[in-house]
Amino acid sequence: MRQLATKRGGPAHLLVEHRGEIVVDHRIGVGPQAAFWPFSVSKIFIAALVWSLIADGTLDPHTPIVEHWPEFASASPAAEAKSAITVMDVLTHRSGLPRPGGPAREILVLGDYARNIRQIEAASPIRPPSGRPAYEWLAWGYILGELACRATGTSGIRDAGRPLAELLRQRVLDPIGARDTFLGLPATEHWRAVPMTARGPATLPVATVLNSARVREAVIPAGGVSTTAHDALRLLRELRAGGERLGLRPEHVAQLIAPSNDGEYDPFAGSRTWWGHGVQLGHPAAHAVNASAFGRLTSERAWGHNGSNVATAWHDPDRDLSFVYFSGIIEMFPVNRMRFLQLQDAAVRAADSTN
Repeated sequence: MRQLATKRGGPAHLLVEHRGEIVVDHRIGVGPQAAFWPFSVSKIFIAALVWSLIADGTLDPHTPIVEHWPEFASASPAAEAKSAITVMDVLTHRSGLPRPGGPAREILVLGDYARNIRQIEAASPIRPPSGRPAYEWLAWGYILGELACRATGTSGIRDAGRPLAELLRQRVLDPIGARDTFLGLPATEHWRAVPMTARGPATLPVATVLNSARVREAVIPAGGVSTTAHDALRLLRELRAGGERLGLRPEHVAQLIAPSNDGEYDPFAGSRTWWGHGVQLGHPAAHAVNASAFGRLTSERAWGHNGSNVATAWHDPDRDLSFVYFSGIIEMFPVNRMRFLQLQDAAVRAADSTN
């Protein structure tokens, strides 16, 4: 496992915990306070925030979003259809809003919280809510983040999303001691930022955008929670223990990680994906095409999130195995996916060999 990570190179951090003991803590070219851009691993933090608001009664998962955020529907030509979209529809990627404004426009306004919210408000669903999942790449975080703000009496539109960053700190980061995690990396913390390295000319534009100070400082909830491998592991530990410090009870965590689909192919995700209610789930299969993003060997009860095959964090309760791998390496698909599968499969084999 270490050899595979070392061979892939850095910057990277591989952190594995088995039965409550850290068995691998392998850094490649980074120090202990290095803040990675983990792509959609960020969604675990946002899901924890939303479920904390569900747990205390601030949010009802089956309530339409418009009850807290009227403009979510009223600004759209498809107001009637959008008025039916619930919190749970978004948590399970069934809002019908996978790419508001189209992928190009999403990238164009990346880093501008207010413009993203206005774009989502004006968008029309591509399909009715509660249907097949359509992966909400960036919109998922903006919708749930702004909803969390509205439900608690504020709006992220003010001050470029900073109210959401503060809410996440109060409800999730501070309670678990995630002091090295930031939704929007402050300018004073730029020294922590792990740079993205492009492997090949096709990935160079992505690395260039993500290495800009403007993007690193921005509040991008679904992909831009700058964090460390150890802070990600802290969140996995808290959720697997029942989430008490987040105000959750075990039944809330059980709902978070309960299956919500059958692993259908999702063209917006580019693969078969097994969803919980805010996280991805594991699915073992001999062939990579039929396996989850957590590898070919993780159990169906594994939960967490992959981040564009640049980062991943998950826990497999059947093995009491937690796996976090963060990198600054951007490779083309399917090379990146195969490298991740190999690394994760090696971790599972190592854990199984101790049984």
